[in-house]
Amino acid sequence: MFDFFRKPIFLIILAAALITAGVWAYFSNKSSQQSTATTTSQQTTSSTTVTTPTISNLTNIDPKNLTDTINAQLSLADTQAAAVDKKLQLSAIEVDLPGTLDQGSGSTYYIYSTTSDTVNNWVIAISNSDNKYVRSKTVKADYMGNVTTINRSFLKTSYVVAIQIAEKNGGKDYRQGNTLTAAKLTLKNSGANNWLYWTVEYDTASSQKQFQIDASTSAIVTQ
Repeated sequence: MFDFFRKPIFLIILAAALITAGVWAYFSNKSSQQSTATTTSQQTTSSTTVTTPTISNLTNIDPKNLTDTINAQLSLADTQAAAVDKKLQLSAIEVDLPGTLDQGSGSTYYIYSTTSDTVNNWVIAISNSDNKYVRSKTVKADYMGNVTTINRSFLKTSYVVAIQIAEKNGGKDYRQGNTLTAAKLTLKNSGANNWLYWTVEYDTASSQKQFQIDASTSAIVTQ
């Protein structure tokens, strides 16, 4: 009986069995590794998806993404003001936004003045969604007052940057604790030194909160 185990046929069968077992073990282990790698990849992807911030409005969008849009709108306002009177100079900007602070929402008002007219300003109102505009001659006492010409070399902070600075200095907390109905950003020369500032105003049904930001340095002045 033991002679059988010494025969070549048995050795061949045994070798074949060992090879088969080895191959099965190799592919089984490889399949297990691939399954583990796939699971890890899926978990990593899921984790990345959860932590990626969602760009929803002007409070968290990259301000650089709107630079061209803002500059093009200002150029449009300049063109329309010059068509009325080439002596008109940009003297103030007001950006009116809804409480959602959505990108492309609300309107921007460009106020122009000239020293030759002490009674009226010219206002170019432009929609932020489609750039449709309306020009109007407005009595200074009725809107914006006796504003002075803006030195554009000091205008280094866009309204998007201004609102994001306000957000980081209490604006976000104010919004989260109240129902915001609107927001208004006004750029003009003001203060004892007549420097160029953005005033960011948050409005609710019963209260408001303001921030003043230096348009040249982006420093917050008052809270």
